[in-house]
Amino acid sequence: MVMKPFTLNEEAAREWLSELVVAHELADLDDPIENRGRRIGPQVHLAWRPREPGQEDAVSCLIERAHDQKEVLSHSEHATTAIEFIDDGNDWCYRFLLHVSAPVAVTLAGPAMEVGQLGADAVCGVDAALGILREAQQSANSLLGQLNAFVTAMTPDS
Repeated sequence: MVMKPFTLNEEAAREWLSELVVAHELADLDDPIENRGRRIGPQVHLAWRPREPGQEDAVSCLIERAHDQKEVLSHSEHATTAIEFIDDGNDWCYRFLLHVSAPVAVTLAGPAMEVGQLGADAVCGVDAALGILREAQQSANSLLGQLNAFVTAMTPDS
């Protein structure tokens, strides 16, 4: 069973991310400061810097919610991607995960990278979020390719 690759529709992603920014910025106008941290969804705004300390949950939420958005981050029916942050005692690292739920549950992990590399060159706002989604898609496809190659190699010739 070969699973279809993950696809990122950058136009749809940019539109969705822009809507998140506008919603975040408008909500700040009349939302008391104590309620701002309780909003549901990724907290992407114009000055959002995902590489800053404390942004791990926002980055995780971004990737998770991108799967839920129509045509943003498409994936196989039984596979999703996620990100995991690791404190290696020196500096934070991250790695992408591929979760496959069927026919057998399995999780594959990509190599750990320094948080300073997250999202490539874009460091803030929509461009940073789009860079993270791009990286998530590429990593998921790399892991999926490895899984497909393994399954093919282990399948006896008929």
